[in-house]
Amino acid sequence: MQNSGKYYHFVGIGGDGMSGLAQVMLEAGCSVSGSDLCENDKTMRLRNAGAQIYLEHNPSNITDEIEEVIVSSAIDCANSAEIGEAKKRELRILSRIHALSNLLEGHRSIGVAGTHGKTTTTAMIATILSYTGLDPTYLIGADCPDLKGNACLGSSGLAVTEVDESDGLFLALQPSIAVLGNIGKDHISTYKTYGAIKESFLRFVNRAEQSVLSLDDPNIRKLAKDITAPFTVGIETQADLQAINIEHEQLNTQFDIILFGRRICRVSLSAPGAHNVRNALAAIGASFLVGVDPQDAAAALVSFQLPQRRFQILEENGVTVVDDYAHLPEEIEATLQAIRDGWNGRRIIAIFQPHRYTRTQALETEFGSAFREAEIVLVTPIYPARELPIAGVSAQLIVDAIKENTAAHVYSLSSTAAGVELLKEQIEPGDFIISFGAGDIWKVTTEISSFLEEGSFLPVAAGERR
Repeated sequence: MQNSGKYYHFVGIGGDGMSGLAQVMLEAGCSVSGSDLCENDKTMRLRNAGAQIYLEHNPSNITDEIEEVIVSSAIDCANSAEIGEAKKRELRILSRIHALSNLLEGHRSIGVAGTHGKTTTTAMIATILSYTGLDPTYLIGADCPDLKGNACLGSSGLAVTEVDESDGLFLALQPSIAVLGNIGKDHISTYKTYGAIKESFLRFVNRAEQSVLSLDDPNIRKLAKDITAPFTVGIETQADLQAINIEHEQLNTQFDIILFGRRICRVSLSAPGAHNVRNALAAIGASFLVGVDPQDAAAALVSFQLPQRRFQILEENGVTVVDDYAHLPEEIEATLQAIRDGWNGRRIIAIFQPHRYTRTQALETEFGSAFREAEIVLVTPIYPARELPIAGVSAQLIVDAIKENTAAHVYSLSSTAAGVELLKEQIEPGDFIISFGAGDIWKVTTEISSFLEEGSFLPVAAGERR
């Protein structure tokens, strides 16, 4: 644990991971300051909790009281005025992951990793541990409505944290229990090859004392033989903890859990889709390894609410409007299948904002087949997320791939604003509209939700607009 009373400065404090770490340090009695380029709900929450927040990156932010500087992976350290000033003062400078590693020292910790689903799985574990009175420390990659934001300092010496692999530094962590939900092709600019991604996840799991592996993922099944005595979960494959008799009804999912071949109980979950069943199995499995009875874990999940931007329902008045953070092909495909399973018969309109040029270049083909379940797909320009353009790489690559691999009616948009106007023209009674992306695509479905609430939408018979 970080030293109580020490003074830390966070460069890039407004991000999910950085803000959560800052929150826990504040609760531990540390002094905290931090900088970012704009205000958001996380910086406001930290300011209200006692942190000094600067809305600019300026060397004057590095004051005499500061003892250590923690820097986000989103910051270009070579060109950061604050980092330059910290070096002049010979202050200790840590990446967020290394600071998190220090924070977890002395804890029995659960580290949740995987290409996708880790935010939801971490939130489920935190919910279970909190509900059963274990009072954990937790750090989650999004705000959770049934928890205290995205982070909290517990008193039990038990901690659960989401583990971000994007910058390749996650091997600095050595959790007591490693949870691995899936392995997909992503962050190629960091890892260069798909094989390097798989090898890094294997190394991460093998650093832990115990592990929970989701065997439905074919990459994890291959790695499992190189991992000592994992606790396994799954739907489609034989595992220590299995889900059977799965039923989907809109947002509600129910299933029975089987532990070591014995039926335990039925689980009710307010989260759609088979992918969330897998997330729940991993959460129940990790909780079981720290001593939580699976029946108690199932009871805790009745009150679980999905984190912010994870299938967040914005409007439901005959037209359903949802915002979702999914930005990888597997995530999008799983979420669209969840809609088809839970809201069968609805026309699905998906609006997608590709995230990063490198990801678009690496995964254009996979994105093409991910939208099979949608009737209409709107594709906006790429959200660069600090990346520079790559010659020949644009959202048109994904548009072309969707046209080639699906029967969906596909629109190439010039802007997100154009998406709002096109959606207003396309809406029919019974439609299911969902936005996908890790950028600012949420603004589109938020505006469409307001449009529907204001009564501007005039229902017409299905099929009249096409």
